[in-house]
Amino acid sequence: MSIAWMILGGVILLVSVCLFAMICVYKKAPKKAKVKAPKPVNKPQSFYIRQKALLSIDKAASDLGNSGIDTRESYQRLSMIMRTFVSEMTGRDFTSLTLSELKKMGLGSLAGLIENCYAPEFALKTKADFKSDAEKAKWMVKTWS
Repeated sequence: MSIAWMILGGVILLVSVCLFAMICVYKKAPKKAKVKAPKPVNKPQSFYIRQKALLSIDKAASDLGNSGIDTRESYQRLSMIMRTFVSEMTGRDFTSLTLSELKKMGLGSLAGLIENCYAPEFALKTKADFKSDAEKAKWMVKTWS
């Protein structure tokens, strides 16, 4: 038996072991999940979603003055209204995302509004500040595309 045949057999064996290892690693590697694009909302449905959000914002503002709820609860309601509105408009759930996740997604106006809702000085905010923030939220709902 020639030494060349032994070397050739060793090389073939080594190549086959490497290929087998690569196949095993490739099959066990996690596959990247494809992100589905949100379904566009048709015009009549978006009109009702906008109206529902605007009415909810107005109710939160009036409840602050009439029902005796505190400013903190009003801001929490405003945050949830805006998150629900964007979720319904885009078809993607934004209600459970953190503020930093919203910022990373490039939703600066929404993140800024929600960040204002989580300001640490809740006790220092007045009803006039909430009214101003509610108007900003209404403007955002009206201009969202």
